[in-house]
Amino acid sequence: MKKLYFIIALFFTAVTVSANPVITVIQNEGSWKNNSTWDLNRKPQDGDTIVIPVGFIVKLDNTQNLNNVYIKVYGTIDLDGGKLNLDANSTVMIYSTGAVIGHGNSSEYIRIGGVYKFRGTSNYQGGPSIANENTGTYPSGFESTGSASLPVKFVGFNVARQNRDILIQWSTSQEYNSNHYEVERSDNGIAWKPIAIVTAAGNSNTIQNYAYTDKSVTAAKVYYRVKQVDIDGHFDYTVVRSVSMESNSIVPVNVKISSGNNNTVYLHFSEEIKTDVMVRILSMNGSLIYQQKISNPVGQQNITVNNNLPKGIYVVNVSDNKSLNTAGQVSF
Repeated sequence: MKKLYFIIALFFTAVTVSANPVITVIQNEGSWKNNSTWDLNRKPQDGDTIVIPVGFIVKLDNTQNLNNVYIKVYGTIDLDGGKLNLDANSTVMIYSTGAVIGHGNSSEYIRIGGVYKFRGTSNYQGGPSIANENTGTYPSGFESTGSASLPVKFVGFNVARQNRDILIQWSTSQEYNSNHYEVERSDNGIAWKPIAIVTAAGNSNTIQNYAYTDKSVTAAKVYYRVKQVDIDGHFDYTVVRSVSMESNSIVPVNVKISSGNNNTVYLHFSEEIKTDVMVRILSMNGSLIYQQKISNPVGQQNITVNNNLPKGIYVVNVSDNKSLNTAGQVSF
């Protein structure tokens, strides 16, 4: 039987993202301007994601000017004579448990891009609601987020070790009004802390690939999950993945093989392989369809096969000509 050879392109596309620092209130009724109010022992600064947890009140009793911040209000911002000036790239999200309160003083306000979104004369703004450059002007500066359904379909979530770093990757096949992703880490699988904010594609009907690297991990074992938040404040979680960081733990590299739409093969390497790996796709009668060498693979690697490939079942073999030699079936 004549062998068919198809030229395919190997790609690994990680959306270029910026991981915004997450700063969280830890002192109830603390002043915004005091370093001790915040877990990073500093005031919020440009580019931060600012979190006021449920049950916490932060008092804003001076003027704060910030750019490119995302403020998540699960608790309360008390505009105690304070002024919050934000640029047009900033957002204030008030969740169902949160509120912004004033004291009847028009000099108390929140402005975004020079537009008043809240003034102290209103006394109270509850959630779920959002204010950004696209919402109205006070007294309609905050808009209700309603009860929209979750907008994202996850098709992959994996973690992989690279020495003392951890590569976290996830993929979506559909996004509708998705705002951002929060990468969360835990040392025990119970208590979670956000470590990065990743901007979402927003609206998409094609595969979107995301990645974040957690640097210099010191815990013996770490757990990860990704929280997806849409523009209405609704959210969902991925499953939990864990990685052992014990230096003396000898765990064979695991390669997961699966397929998706558009003749795509997904390979996930649980750890970095510090050598070349050969990937072969064969028909069920053993004919070689395609082979590709990958250097030092880690995490998810996507292979898209020519769309003219006949539908059927194929074998994918992954080998480094040493200790790694695994195979799996995929269907297109």
